[in-house]
Amino acid sequence: MATCVAMLLGRTLWTRGTGGWGCEAPGLPEDAAAAGLPRMREVLAGVRVRDMAVVYEPEGLAHQVAETPKVSRAVFATLARIRSEHPVVASEDMGWGIDPPEPGPGGAYTTQIHSEYAPGLVGLSGACANAGCRLSAAWSAYTVAAECLRARPGAGARIALILAPDYAAVATFGAKRSYRAWCGALSEKDWRALSALVGDLENRPPAPMAFAEPGRRAMIVVAQGDPGRTCPLWTALRASGRVEAVIGLEEFASIAGRISAAHPANLVGSFPRRLDLDRPLTVCGVGAVAAAAALGLATAFDASHLAAERRDGDTRVAALQGRLGALEANRREMERLRSEAPEFPGNLAFRAHLVLESLAPAIPDSVTLTSFSLERTGQFELEAMVAGPVFDAEGARRTLAGRGFAPAGGEGWRYDPAVGSLRVRGRYGEALP
Repeated sequence: MATCVAMLLGRTLWTRGTGGWGCEAPGLPEDAAAAGLPRMREVLAGVRVRDMAVVYEPEGLAHQVAETPKVSRAVFATLARIRSEHPVVASEDMGWGIDPPEPGPGGAYTTQIHSEYAPGLVGLSGACANAGCRLSAAWSAYTVAAECLRARPGAGARIALILAPDYAAVATFGAKRSYRAWCGALSEKDWRALSALVGDLENRPPAPMAFAEPGRRAMIVVAQGDPGRTCPLWTALRASGRVEAVIGLEEFASIAGRISAAHPANLVGSFPRRLDLDRPLTVCGVGAVAAAAALGLATAFDASHLAAERRDGDTRVAALQGRLGALEANRREMERLRSEAPEFPGNLAFRAHLVLESLAPAIPDSVTLTSFSLERTGQFELEAMVAGPVFDAEGARRTLAGRGFAPAGGEGWRYDPAVGSLRVRGRYGEALP
């Protein structure tokens, strides 16, 4: 929703201050229709609101009724007859808008075109863009008055009377819509013309809208403060019983700020809009920062994960190297035992040498022999450490038995896989002499 920050009614500029809405009347330029525009441009350039709306009803704003099919604003601007009779719809530097088409007395649809006589809004839009904000909507007083009527469900008013210092206007709605405004101090003749547009001001009991006389339709009044100070007809208006509500400029501006910028009466809807790259660039920047942060976190996680895997690999390699060292020591011990065997027969040491040679093939590579004892009775006992990654206990038992080292029953075979220790006791083949 945009914020209504200023209202230009005729030659008077209204702005919101700390004490509410205040007005100023800048000096008249050579072109009275452009009165207030330079000052309004200065005001909008100093307002720091991203999306703003204004009520734009200068003296140089036309309100023309035209027949039209029931089409959208975009299609309306392409109709050949409309472009011929109202060239402003083809302009890109003059503001214009239309009311939603409604059926007229003969059944044909009509609309009211609100348009500038000369470029003015385009300068206000450029001043806002240079200040870093956006003029998203500009509404004629007629459009805002129509929304005031719609905001009062059940109300039967069909006339809006706008009373402000140095400005008065009458807006009529329905089948015969119109807008008539007077700028500057109104003369007695002007007030009579206004009274004629408003209708009968005699004091009569109010009648239902379905039976109301054409000249006695209900109305709402838009005024700042007491309307009696600016309108000499106010006492008669009030006494006629036709005034349904009096709306202040604060409520009038609030309703103007709530109108959707897509409404066909938006006077700046015809201007080409510059592509606002701030928001896409901001979104892309935030996305890039988030992606970089996510990538950094993923990289840190992967680095810690790789470091942990490297440490686990080093630990496994060290364990395997330790086992290989134990197996190498086992091999050297077996070679030493073989070299100590005597070469001549008939000796006890030679017999022991043969026993060891019979034992050596039965010891798997993953087993390191730590002690071996053989008595003359043939009783033997061996102890070993299992250092290899895979050890087939049952296969080793059968291999030892096949070599004559059958374990005795019960405690003859003791293997503790938790600590990798093996202990075998039994009788070797036949007793030694």
